[in-house]
Amino acid sequence: MSPNVIVGSHFQIARCSHGSRELPNCRPHECKRAPRKDKTAMRDRKPDTVIIPPHKYDLERLPFAKRLLELRPGECIWPINDGSPFLFCAAKTAGKYCQHH
Repeated sequence: MSPNVIVGSHFQIARCSHGSRELPNCRPHECKRAPRKDKTAMRDRKPDTVIIPPHKYDLERLPFAKRLLELRPGECIWPINDGSPFLFCAAKTAGKYCQHH
């Protein structure tokens, strides 16, 4: 039996026990909502970011770096900068990453 069959059977029994086809007019107990957290405190909080300085090898590879769409199979896909646009190592490799990465 599926869960829907069980629930449907339960409601049929509940209707029959009250003597009418309509469900009894009863309200579920009033639920109290949990107090909301102060949203201003969340806006003021800055994420704890750790900035890792670039490795010497990554700085040497930067002139040869490529964008993601420019990478070909057999080139390293390790990101070597931190954005706008992201540049990747692009060193020759047999897998996804070069021997250094």
